[in-house]
Amino acid sequence: MARKIETEKVKKKKRKKGFLIFLIILLALAGLGYGGYRYIKNKLNPKPVEIKEIDKVETKGYDYGYSLTEIDSKYYQEEFKKLKEILTQETVDDEAYATQLAKCFVIDLYTLSTKINKYDVGGREFYYSDKQDEFGQAVMNSIYDKLIDNTYGDRKQDLPEVTEVKVNSTEKTKYVMGTESKDGYLVKMNVSYKGVKADTAVSVVLVKEKDGKKISVVDTQNTLSPNYNTK
Repeated sequence: MARKIETEKVKKKKRKKGFLIFLIILLALAGLGYGGYRYIKNKLNPKPVEIKEIDKVETKGYDYGYSLTEIDSKYYQEEFKKLKEILTQETVDDEAYATQLAKCFVIDLYTLSTKINKYDVGGREFYYSDKQDEFGQAVMNSIYDKLIDNTYGDRKQDLPEVTEVKVNSTEKTKYVMGTESKDGYLVKMNVSYKGVKADTAVSVVLVKEKDGKKISVVDTQNTLSPNYNTK
């Protein structure tokens, strides 16, 4: 049997191969080290969830104050676009406006899965300007009271997500604010949730703001037979 004699060329080839293996191992370890460093860094110094605005309603220089973000549910985004379409018409149909706004309000309010924390009150921008703080406080103390903070995107909590709002009726009504009786709309709806078989009944009352253009929510009740002051 012939002996194997290593030539200088063979030796160089082996050394080169060994060096490449060593380099690959070194790079792998460096990658793991950096990955571990990034993991630990993110755990020790987590970055807060960024909320980017992707759409808003502003027509002819008038800002309605309605905005859409990338973390809003798909269903809410679809209904928001319908609201925008109504408001960007040459002539706005107030009844259609009130009905669609009521839907958006209910979706945003009762979809807790997209909320960062209890202070991120859904539907606030659709509420009557003089009553927004009162409404927000009431929601934080009730519906959102047990909401776990998700500032850093690490929340593990099963939360409601509205998947459908069926409008049963929209009718004209009166609503008393202080000593003034205002014309408005009463919208009655049934709300469906992801993974929940039973619907929730919701009624919303809306009136125009002081500028006479913007329509806002002034009352909401979980019933199709709401009780509110009309005289």
